[in-house]
Amino acid sequence: MTKYFILFSFIFLLPSCNSTKIFYNYGDFIVSWQVDNYFDITSEQEEWIEEKIVLHLEWHRKEELPKYKNFLTKIKDQAQDGISMSELNEAFSMYEIKRNRIFERITPDVALFLAKISPSQIDYLEKQMIEENEEMAKKTENHHEQLVKRRKYFFEQMEDWFGELSKNQIKQLNEWQNEWYKDSSYTSRERLQLRLVSQNQFLTLLRSNPNSKELEKWLNTWTLQWTNESNPLREKRIIRNKKRILKVENILTPKQRLHALQELDYWIEVLEQTILDN
Repeated sequence: MTKYFILFSFIFLLPSCNSTKIFYNYGDFIVSWQVDNYFDITSEQEEWIEEKIVLHLEWHRKEELPKYKNFLTKIKDQAQDGISMSELNEAFSMYEIKRNRIFERITPDVALFLAKISPSQIDYLEKQMIEENEEMAKKTENHHEQLVKRRKYFFEQMEDWFGELSKNQIKQLNEWQNEWYKDSSYTSRERLQLRLVSQNQFLTLLRSNPNSKELEKWLNTWTLQWTNESNPLREKRIIRNKKRILKVENILTPKQRLHALQELDYWIEVLEQTILDN
């Protein structure tokens, strides 16, 4: 559920300038609609959520978007001559700082909302969770289909950022994809099991009639579990992903790197326009 409260924090990753503006203009309705899907909220709750989201969006546009613009500008400047591991480390660190600011901002309001939901809304949430988990389990079983979709999405993203790929690049990337995701069926099942455990803990907490401070503490602990820099499994995964990024970067042509810099220019302009529309 909390992902819909933090959705606006990743708004600069939306696929177009128009999408970004639409979210800033109508984000309160979008978020309340998504929360309603999980809780079947009342009109009073809907009004409260929309008021809070408007405040968060105003803060985000005024305080965070200029930082995002500077962030992308710095990445663009550093990427002129390729990317090094030290530059990747700095970029990841900057991203985590921005993400943590979002969590700190919204967690108290998420906790306030959860502290006031009714038993029937908790039951409704559980029903939605069960349906989503069943859908995830089906996807996990059909491993080949998921790999095909993941591969398709990967190459679409590559071409969006770097332009047309050569036959040799496609062949190399396919080989890496096979290597990177050969054990993904196991990890997907593992993630689903962790998800079930976390959901059961969450539902048990909600049914214990906690106050907002107790909920805020739980949410902070929950987010810390998967954002904590001292988590060895998380650190291992991040290092692995950084190495993959560098691997891909090493097979790009100068023309493809220029294409990526132009794409960054586009997003810097999107942020600029969105800030000015405030």
